[in-house]
Amino acid sequence: MINPEKIDEWIREVEERPGSAAVIIRYIANRLRELVERNEELLSENIELRTGRKVEEFESRIANLQYQVDLLKRQLGGEAVPEPAEFSGEFVMGTKEDMAKTVPIETTSLLVYNTFGQVLRVEMDSDKLESRQPVGIFSGEIVLKHPDTGLLSPVPRLLATSSQEELLFVFDSGRTVTHPVSAIPTGTAEALGWQGAYSEEPRGEEELATILPVARMSMYEFCVQVSRRGCVKKIKEASFETHIARGYIGTGIQSAPDKTCCLAFCGSDDLLVLVSKEGFLVTEEVGRLPYTIEEVLRLGITDHIVTAFTIGKKPSLLVVTHNGKALQKEAGWLDPAVTFKTRGQTIIPKERREAGVRVVGAGAVAETDWGFALRSDGKLVAYTVGDLFNRGSLFSGEQVEILGFTTL
Repeated sequence: MINPEKIDEWIREVEERPGSAAVIIRYIANRLRELVERNEELLSENIELRTGRKVEEFESRIANLQYQVDLLKRQLGGEAVPEPAEFSGEFVMGTKEDMAKTVPIETTSLLVYNTFGQVLRVEMDSDKLESRQPVGIFSGEIVLKHPDTGLLSPVPRLLATSSQEELLFVFDSGRTVTHPVSAIPTGTAEALGWQGAYSEEPRGEEELATILPVARMSMYEFCVQVSRRGCVKKIKEASFETHIARGYIGTGIQSAPDKTCCLAFCGSDDLLVLVSKEGFLVTEEVGRLPYTIEEVLRLGITDHIVTAFTIGKKPSLLVVTHNGKALQKEAGWLDPAVTFKTRGQTIIPKERREAGVRVVGAGAVAETDWGFALRSDGKLVAYTVGDLFNRGSLFSGEQVEILGFTTL
């Protein structure tokens, strides 16, 4: 703070010790520069307020916060978090009925979706799941033909998530739409068919690329967008919220025919694992990933990314192949890449890869987690990860293939 007393003190100091004048002048100059910069900031803010730009920014922030509150309410079964009551010195146990009103029943939803934007949902009681037992079965065709081109769609993808989640539909055009899981009607588990599926119709020639649970996005620092050809873009969580509010996240590719494959939430200290169809795994430190679209691994001409995920605190890695093999590795087996454009580690032996063995799903897991598989005979089957670790296979002696696999 510069005041009259301080100025008088400086004058006396210069009169007594003229050599200190340069130091005092330098201090005053620095202080004046700070004041000028602050004045310019205030002037800029005043202009923004007058033009309405600042108001729009505040309104956008409020809208994002309200969206987060709505997500949390949905996670809590539709009720807001109650204010903590003042402690009276006694603990009172509520009745089962009281607890049922405040704690939502935990159920799991298994989603099967295709590039046409069709989604089937099977809801399951998490406590009643049994390993190697079907949770649903298709009564019709699993892979459909496009109504206009007649081309077959890719094999449907799977997503297992809480029934209280919020879903982000991401199209290959970069357009996004959000819906709660509860907005997707549940199908008849014993007779699933695309004719009764929920439809989030693509616009024009776009296709549904992936579906991401986003209710807990505020707990993470970043969202990483990964393309089928291994292009990666890191997005800050606050920016990601803005993208969702605007309904557009970007294509995440450098050039066609590449397309978005998946998205993953992560922290700056996490490891992101990209898994290719031919069994190559590339592990990247999230902190060094680019904010702009960049190709971070080298893929073969016929290869592409099938999934990407973070390790977090999970102790193991599970990779499932089309012929039903369950391949396990400890998380410490993963070797973070030191440069981009590497091909990474391989989990499928060369002779098996040359024989046509391909990856259909992978994830970071613990033995108590669950896995869900879509088989070529139309059955959706649940497995405990511990069971898969012990047996090393999803079936024995059956003439079927695994079309898709996901973990929860």
